[in-house]
Amino acid sequence: MDLQILTAEDVLKIHEYLVRDFASTSDPIDPPGARSMALLESAVGRQVVGLENTLKYPKPIDNAATLTYGICSDHPFHNGNKRAALVAMLVHLDRNKLSLFEIRQPDLYSMILDVAKHTLLTSGRQREKTERVSSDDEVKAISHWISAHADKVTRGEKPITYKELRSILRSFGYEMENPKGNIIEIVRYEVQKQGLFRREKTLRRHVTAISFPGEGKTVAIRDIKFVRKTCHLTEEYGVDSTSFYNDTVVIDAFINRYRTILRRLARK
Repeated sequence: MDLQILTAEDVLKIHEYLVRDFASTSDPIDPPGARSMALLESAVGRQVVGLENTLKYPKPIDNAATLTYGICSDHPFHNGNKRAALVAMLVHLDRNKLSLFEIRQPDLYSMILDVAKHTLLTSGRQREKTERVSSDDEVKAISHWISAHADKVTRGEKPITYKELRSILRSFGYEMENPKGNIIEIVRYEVQKQGLFRREKTLRRHVTAISFPGEGKTVAIRDIKFVRKTCHLTEEYGVDSTSFYNDTVVIDAFINRYRTILRRLARK
């Protein structure tokens, strides 16, 4: 499998989504933005460190570990570095078809906090005064932690909310409108030229309707499959799962799923 890494632009996007998401909370990321692009490039560059064509961290989990360490250690952002490191780690794993399973959120919180404090190797025991821990040792400890909780995922439909589905469909030219009871329409607006003078007219075309219990509720997998097939958003029509579940959806999904941890990290 080809290793997928995150660019500086990817990590900046993650930071921007966190800024937007926490803007109206009691823990906004303020001031927002990169403290130093050089530090950000340094943190991200750890993924491609190596000798000639040989990477130092060629395995996805090791690579995710060194990225997590880099963001936590280099502090490339004015604020929100731990939050950015956590979401970047999750997105990195996702791109490499990996995910965390059966993980207690307090354990994930403690791991990121230990990485930021450089205490992951010594957590739970007294560090000897003569004990020296290198960055390689710390990355290895992060990798070991991830390995104990990560596994491969089968690419297919992902659990997303109706809000996230709305965003996806909009990017493909569809809208979710007119909710009635527990049903919502999926429509498409098409511009057509009509009449003798070929004037343009926007037509609203009903495509289908699906159940709708609320914006924040999770869409049933069968409904996602139905919508993709009906709207011609399947591989048969040139839209694979990677294209359908774009970065926007993936980042938002992780922020929503681990919101409690992210809020706790904001206070540390």
